[in-house]
Amino acid sequence: MVITVDEHPLSLNLLLFIRHAWSIAADADIPALTPPPDPGASKMPESASIAEWTDRWRIAWNRAWGWYKIEDPDGTKHPTQEIMRQVLQPGQELHPLIPPFWTTEYDWDGLDRDAFNSWHRDLSPSIPNDAERQSLPDLIPAWETGLDTVIVLPYAGYFAQRITARRLAVSAATRNEPTTYSRALRESTP
Repeated sequence: MVITVDEHPLSLNLLLFIRHAWSIAADADIPALTPPPDPGASKMPESASIAEWTDRWRIAWNRAWGWYKIEDPDGTKHPTQEIMRQVLQPGQELHPLIPPFWTTEYDWDGLDRDAFNSWHRDLSPSIPNDAERQSLPDLIPAWETGLDTVIVLPYAGYFAQRITARRLAVSAATRNEPTTYSRALRESTP
């Protein structure tokens, strides 16, 4: 049994940081962040309106989640240099090996890279390394139904969403508590 835990979903965390730092897409169904990021010197660029940046953010958010839903048709595990060059150009289709990044389309304009990196780095320590072992009785049936990846998000409180048969998103708070992590694994099993 192999389970991959993505404790640092960079593309999603960057989008969460942008939403918080620029105060956009307030009506998006996203739990509070914990810890909330310090936006540092981040400031929405004046090159577009708030509505335009919100629309761009929503498109990027949907693409980022959409990436978790695609499958790699040939089972390749590592992208070649050519694939990397191609995918990291603006306007590309989703590729199964490389998630879409906001910075590919918009660079770091309006974002305090140091503030983001500091927040993103600080997310690590709160997640225990033995969470899967502690919830093994509920992890095994989830794995038997196809689960092979757990995506950990910096959300406050309980959060669990089975994205596909292979992927489950949970909050760090959910994964940090064996009882709630087991509940998420049980409830996500079809």
